Amino acid sequence: MVATGVRVNEVVSIECRDIDLLGRSIRIVGKGRRERHVFLTNEWITGLTETYLRTREELGLEHPRLLFNRRHGALTPAAMRTRLRKASEDAGVRVRVTPHMLRHTAATQLIEAGVDIRFIQRLLGHSSLTTTEIYTHVSDRALMRVVSDADVLGRSMQVR
Repeated sequence: MVATGVRVNEVVSIECRDIDLLGRSIRIVGKGRRERHVFLTNEWITGLTETYLRTREELGLEHPRLLFNRRHGALTPAAMRTRLRKASEDAGVRVRVTPHMLRHTAATQLIEAGVDIRFIQRLLGHSSLTTTEIYTHVSDRALMRVVSDADVLGRSMQVR
């Protein structure tokens, strides 16, 4: 979720047929039944997805959903929230971690990496750029980097 910015309902709704390991992408059906693709951006996440698909197959699961619970049923949004809360507690994180925090973190990290906000809008599945701007506040660190890179004063002094 932090790598793709998908919503909790979207992640639990992923079906195995939505995954394209060769193309390293996942088809997401978002709000309003709008479709978009998110990407498996590195070997680790691609390998993890491939292993998960193989495990599902070995277990002989009959439902089409990628994620499953202990009883091999499709994972629900509530169960996903519980798993995230438990994993963050086990990791010693003292604040309550929510799926939406992971989505916000994904967007913020992309902004800080210099990704154009229109690409982030598309990745998050927002129809309005205004919505994306709410999720992607510009951090002080990113602002400092951009201003330092621009170095308006230094450039004007070189012109003399």
